[in-house]
Amino acid sequence: MRALLLSKNKGTMFKYSNHMSPGQVVDMLNHALNWLKITGAAPTVAAAAYLISKAPRTLEAYRAKSDPRQISADDLLKLFGEAIWTFGQQPADPIMPITVFDESGQVLTRVHSIHSASFIADCTRGSGYYEINPSVWVPIYLRDLPERTVRKSRLRRLLFSGAVTSRQACEALGCCGYALIAMMLDTPFVDIAAPEEKALRALEAMATESMGEAA
Repeated sequence: MRALLLSKNKGTMFKYSNHMSPGQVVDMLNHALNWLKITGAAPTVAAAAYLISKAPRTLEAYRAKSDPRQISADDLLKLFGEAIWTFGQQPADPIMPITVFDESGQVLTRVHSIHSASFIADCTRGSGYYEINPSVWVPIYLRDLPERTVRKSRLRRLLFSGAVTSRQACEALGCCGYALIAMMLDTPFVDIAAPEEKALRALEAMATESMGEAA
């Protein structure tokens, strides 16, 4: 059944642009809701609405392309985050277990996907980390994140640590808040955009300068 749902989900991918139109935002929202249903994190619109503290009718309005109301970028990221958290924990006894820790070394969860592990660790104030179970045989190419994913991770850590604001990131990357979310997402949910190295370095320099001033 899960394989069937994943197959059906392929047709719901949204198109990316640096400045997402209202229609594209609706497509992003529907993509997130489909993944929430697939993973079991929120099988209904009502359950998804609860995750962002909204009434079901409000979430339905966000999904209607004829309605001017639009889900906020923060709430959209929360929905994707819930889907990623739940997806990463399936199956309960993974072949390649990866333990995710928070910034203080406390175990957060155990997941099967290195992409999910990276996302969850980054969301922990930008200071979490993960470890692949050393007793399990894992192909070398699965031990390291792809370069594209590393750039996504660097962006997430800057944002979730509070080192830079979403507004600063959007200005540096030349995008809107919804496109910024797309740059933070990774396979298998969506991998259609990634921050450019030059812009990332500018943001990291900004964060370093800001921390220096604070000190």
